[in-house]
Amino acid sequence: MQRISAILDRETIAWVVLGITLFLTIALWRYSETEFARRANESFENDARKQETLLLGRMQDYEQALRGGAALFAAKSRVSRAEWHAYVEMLQLDNGLPDIQGTGFSLMVPKEAKQGHERSVRAEGYPAYTIHPAGDRTIYSSIVYLEPFSGRNLRAFGYDMFSDPVRREAMERARDSGNPALSGKVTLVQETGRQNQAGFLMYLPVYRNGMPHDSVAARRRALLGFVYSPFRVDDLLNRVFGDAEREVEIELYDDQPRPENLLFASTGSAHVSRYVTDKVLQIGGHRWTARFKSNSVFESRTESAQPRMILFGGLALDLLFFSVLYMNARHRRAMRDVAEKLETSLDSFKALVENVPGAVFRAEVGSSSPVQQLSIGIQALTGEPPERFVSGAVSYIDFIHPDDRLMVSQAISEAIAKRSIYNIEYRIRTADGFPRWVSERGRVTSDHDGRARWLDGVILDITERKTAEIMIRDFAYNDPLTGLPNRRLLLDRLEHQLAASSRSGRYGALLFIDMDNFKIINDTLGHEAGDRVLGEVARRLLASVRESDTVSRLGGDEFVIILDNLGDTASAAAVEAGELGHKILTKLARPYRLGEQLCISTPSIGIATFCGHATSADQLLRHADEAMYQAKSAGRNQLHFYVDPPCAAARTG
Repeated sequence: MQRISAILDRETIAWVVLGITLFLTIALWRYSETEFARRANESFENDARKQETLLLGRMQDYEQALRGGAALFAAKSRVSRAEWHAYVEMLQLDNGLPDIQGTGFSLMVPKEAKQGHERSVRAEGYPAYTIHPAGDRTIYSSIVYLEPFSGRNLRAFGYDMFSDPVRREAMERARDSGNPALSGKVTLVQETGRQNQAGFLMYLPVYRNGMPHDSVAARRRALLGFVYSPFRVDDLLNRVFGDAEREVEIELYDDQPRPENLLFASTGSAHVSRYVTDKVLQIGGHRWTARFKSNSVFESRTESAQPRMILFGGLALDLLFFSVLYMNARHRRAMRDVAEKLETSLDSFKALVENVPGAVFRAEVGSSSPVQQLSIGIQALTGEPPERFVSGAVSYIDFIHPDDRLMVSQAISEAIAKRSIYNIEYRIRTADGFPRWVSERGRVTSDHDGRARWLDGVILDITERKTAEIMIRDFAYNDPLTGLPNRRLLLDRLEHQLAASSRSGRYGALLFIDMDNFKIINDTLGHEAGDRVLGEVARRLLASVRESDTVSRLGGDEFVIILDNLGDTASAAAVEAGELGHKILTKLARPYRLGEQLCISTPSIGIATFCGHATSADQLLRHADEAMYQAKSAGRNQLHFYVDPPCAAARTG
């Protein structure tokens, strides 16, 4: 002891210790600073991904609107101006997608048909109509329909987009692929010369007699025109990213991020962002680069004083320890001061632990009374105070959902065996019987002999997050009006049913149901009344099928039913499917009561049987759709089975 005391009395030891502690403090400060920067960068990347997903989702919405327009042309041999106006008005874009500049149709006009086309449009009441810009070209395109047909959009009436190289490239790409195509950066003809904005257009080709699939040459020969939408980029993206409290700014570039390619910037360039990331977006076969930049709001939120506190606090402690060693004469008093400070730090640490969200715990591995320390947060989670867990009066395992206990036990046992960290999510039930979702993260600490000694961790309440995840999943796979599976879930279940049918060799059937004259109900009684009818249709369908069958809503007044396990032969399956189809005809043909009024909407049903993967899910859906249209053509309020035609032919009309 005297030798140790003599060593500690030397000034050299004090300086050596000071150097070591300064090195450790700086290392800890750098680690803390790096860790907070990493967390901030992860948060920024997450925010950027959310903004990227928001933009892609909005562009998909526009694509779906164009697909509806193309479907209108595919369903009719000729779409009139009034029908196009009625279709766009039905979309209610001002409510759902108010930032879209317009929705139109551009007709391809061969050179020899140009004069006749212009006379035809002028005869509709537009005497000044002409295809512009003027010039002699092999083929023209002309914007003949554009809604809303007012304001800026009037400048686009008759414009030949095929005459512009940027627009033409996108139109040719859409024509040859049959898919939506996005143009490069353009100035829209709708611009008036004041406060012009960058723009772009989205095209979807429309073919005569449906979509030719065999070759690019066939698509070019069958091209009728394009449904398209023009966009003013500032108007569009100010709505998408218009949140005044956003923490991430965006710069959108057409292809490479160069100044001349800038489409949109949500803020000026005065602020030098701490975090920047580029995301390459492929939309409609065209490349955008989205540059996301942190703003001062985000940087203020993610900045922490903890690294500086560690630095300055550590330096202070280092100098204090140095002073203790250096001033040997005041050793005892200095040690008492340090002890008091450590006690204060311990109290502060305990107070900090008690204020951590959730419950912080320490358990002894292998002990009969394992819980050694437990914060007050456990009472908010379970309804029981920590003292009852520490005393052994209650056991936490009793609060875990019975179905999750084995998983929790296995995860902890594995962590103990591997001396590793575990992170699990599971369900508990409080003392009052309320269910909760929690997240538990813990780690195992070993003693000097390598034996697992302590299990330290934290349990957090994640009920709100889990509830939100369930709601998001429901929105993605279920129709919000009827609660039935939507198209995405229908196709998923149909693929599973085709696989099951392939294994068992038993037949199933697909019923495609379209409500006759449903548009009359919407037009005369309003969409709210139509929604009530659709809800009643869903209930009647569910009451008509077996529990193993799937009833789904494709959209509008179209429903699809998957029937499984109908028999070992196609004829047996057809008999059972036909019996159920007649049952549905009877049920859906009964009047629907809307308050004091009764309305009638009969079904037309198309049926296609299947066995295994002989027919794909998409083909099977088209077969049932074709059979439904045959039922409508035969007089409606009846069912019709799909029969393979003697040769392939595209259905039109």
